[in-house]
Amino acid sequence: MSGYGDIKTKKFLNVIKWLASNKGVEIKKAGRHHIKASCIHTGESYPLPTSHRIINKYVLNGFVSWLGKNEICTKEEFDERLK
Repeated sequence: MSGYGDIKTKKFLNVIKWLASNKGVEIKKAGRHHIKASCIHTGESYPLPTSHRIINKYVLNGFVSWLGKNEICTKEEFDERLK
């Protein structure tokens, strides 16, 4: 998968739950319409919108690059979970 398209929020939240239970990510509610994914090792966080039914491809691309930068999971692992 070279680039991501828009995906449904429910499918994306399933991947987020997997990251929280198996990888070094902590999920917190950051307001009414957002959640915040925080790396346990570095303390960096990434806000994720969850109020809409579809997650934008640009938000998804940014999140995947954040995961790689913080060495949480690789792009291939994320793609496998997203299927």
